[in-house]
Amino acid sequence: MAETVSLQGDAPKKQARDQALNDHFRSVDSAPQGISVKRPRVAADGFIVSFTALSILAFSLFAWINAQVPDTIPKDLIFFTADRVNAILPIRTFFLVFFLVYALYAHGGLWAKLRLGFSLIAKLVAISLFVDGMAFLSWNFAASTWPVQVQQIFVGLVGLAIFPQTILSQARLPVDSRSPLRRRGRVWEYMLLISVTVFAGLFAAVMAYWYAPELEQLHAIALLGGMGPGVFLAQQVLTMTLGLLGLTRNFFSGWRKFSPPIAVLVPAHNEAHLIAQTIDAIDEAAAHYDGPVRIVLMDNCSSDETARVAQQALDNCRCARGEVIDSPVPGKAKALNHGINLIDEEYIVRIDADTVIAPKSLRKALRHFASRSVGVVGGLPLPLSNKGTLSKFRTIEVLNRHGFTQVALGAFNGIIGVPGMFVVYRRDILIQAGGITEEMNGEDTDIVLRMTNLGFRAVSDPRIRFRTEVPETMVHLREQRTRWFRSLYHVTAHNRGILFEGRTITGSVVLPFTLMNGARRAMMAPLAIFGAILYFVYGGVYLHPEIQTVLAVLLGMPFVMACCVVTLWGRPDLVLYMPFYMGFRLLRSYYTLGAVLTLVYPDKASERAFDAPMPLSRERTPRRRNWIQKALDPANPAEALARAQRGDAERGKEKV
Repeated sequence: MAETVSLQGDAPKKQARDQALNDHFRSVDSAPQGISVKRPRVAADGFIVSFTALSILAFSLFAWINAQVPDTIPKDLIFFTADRVNAILPIRTFFLVFFLVYALYAHGGLWAKLRLGFSLIAKLVAISLFVDGMAFLSWNFAASTWPVQVQQIFVGLVGLAIFPQTILSQARLPVDSRSPLRRRGRVWEYMLLISVTVFAGLFAAVMAYWYAPELEQLHAIALLGGMGPGVFLAQQVLTMTLGLLGLTRNFFSGWRKFSPPIAVLVPAHNEAHLIAQTIDAIDEAAAHYDGPVRIVLMDNCSSDETARVAQQALDNCRCARGEVIDSPVPGKAKALNHGINLIDEEYIVRIDADTVIAPKSLRKALRHFASRSVGVVGGLPLPLSNKGTLSKFRTIEVLNRHGFTQVALGAFNGIIGVPGMFVVYRRDILIQAGGITEEMNGEDTDIVLRMTNLGFRAVSDPRIRFRTEVPETMVHLREQRTRWFRSLYHVTAHNRGILFEGRTITGSVVLPFTLMNGARRAMMAPLAIFGAILYFVYGGVYLHPEIQTVLAVLLGMPFVMACCVVTLWGRPDLVLYMPFYMGFRLLRSYYTLGAVLTLVYPDKASERAFDAPMPLSRERTPRRRNWIQKALDPANPAEALARAQRGDAERGKEKV
């Protein structure tokens, strides 16, 4: 085994190691300049405090006015309701307060904040007027009464869409990559998704008919999300069915033997404490792999002994061969592109320097490439250590996300990202897609999207196991999650050209849903506070919501599904941590909120476009855009295109 750095060294070595441990989660990739800023935790804390105070003020104002003159105004911002019943939950008031506070705390000048707040609130008012106007016309001319809950649901769903749409159109974000889009929409993908959705709906309807008393009991204790089987039960049946189809597809995709020569690309920055273990694991996996394995380790501006420890570990390898190459420009993406240019093998295995792969990972992953349609393969990123509460939470998260949801998305080619800790690329398609984008977050998701745009399938196979480090402190956790959640907007902006593009199901269905889910996650902690204020303070003023409606925010059917998933994966012990994990989801929401507060809002519209470098790009093609894509453009499209072309020309001169 290779020599590792001793924990019992002299004081200077121990101090250097501790400093490396404190810094290796932070790098130039943490908050890319120009499109993000590092903000202290007080920004998110201030948002929560201001949101709470403004919510109480809004509730008090409504209550005071109605106390002075009964029924003067509705208890939510509803312009018309035919059934004369006020909403139980003032959803529109929540969005109004959230949008106001977000504009106040967004990172930008006064003019940018005013424009952001006006845009968010104007869209909310416009959709409210439209929905209420349709309800009025339906009641006045068709004698049809819309339940006020229906009006609220419509506005709530659109409110979730308003938030990311406004961010994409007003924040400074990467311009569209304009990478080639050669994929033709496969009818069977849409038909499969539609068929499974119809099946789930029919199944939920049959269950509601035959087992109405039992389902009502589950509804009463919030296990159906407080909304009945038509919504939550159908949703879980949909994902379970797709999960089974995805598992079946993975099985038939990876059964043929295939062992071509591979290059393992490892970018490393201050990883002396773990790099030897990473290399040893690769060598062990090479012993179980029938083809040649070459390790290319890119030492990216390390200030510790990463290069020395790595070289010694490579010298001790029994089955793999390798080398350490200096990558002097800071940034993981830059190190990856540097390494890709040095690799001739047809398949590139990207492994983070803090990741330990299982002995059979290489063999299982490369078998999927026996099919020419496969371009990217990933696996199950389990925590390196099973100790500590954060490790338990991460395991629950991984088993549900990568062991279930990702597999379900793979059933209809809906995977939009594969974690970069361990992923295998087909090199020619990687180059064709433009390589790894630099100076933005989420480069691993971004390249997968662009490779699937070329018509190649992404595979997420949970049988491919690897273990990676988990932050041990809340500071590290906050940095990691802020970077992950912010990447949603970086990646979407860089691929905005595929949004609602019929040729890709990822752009038409999965990415828009992911954006709305990201908005929901950012709003979850404020919504929990909003619901608690409403329930415990103003329950006598408003129609008192049932307790299961409040509990559904934290529990509901997703809680049951998460317990089932971890049990099926052989970890029933994690069920004991599930109630605390539901609380961890609120912490994730807090970090998601903090992430959207790190986005930059310039005063001038011309400053919104950012050309993220794509050094390996060979082709950038302008595409016709629909009206939705035009609404998401950060600036004048012609100006953005010219800016990107000037950047390409300048980088070409630098290479010469």
